Amino acid sequence: MVSQLVTYTLHLTPLVVVWIALLYNWLPYTSSFTENHYQLILYLPVYVIFLLGIYAVCTVLYGVATFNDCTGARVELTREIEEAKADLRRRKVIE
Repeated sequence: MVSQLVTYTLHLTPLVVVWIALLYNWLPYTSSFTENHYQLILYLPVYVIFLLGIYAVCTVLYGVATFNDCTGARVELTREIEEAKADLRRRKVIE
């Protein structure tokens, strides 16, 4: 089984190579790029990280919004809390 580091490295290496090739004009069709294109290419990793952050926040918000209530678990947890309180009262830890 391959570790997550190796998997991410294998996926990111081609993207980094293409980014560097675009940045340093190693590809033949980059000669027609304007200064605006180079600014976009230069800051592309920052844009990608920003978009990944937005995706992560949206994923967490969606998960919170669609989180289901577990009534059975709530009843069981309430019962366990009452049992613990009764045990602590019996031991005279709480009043």
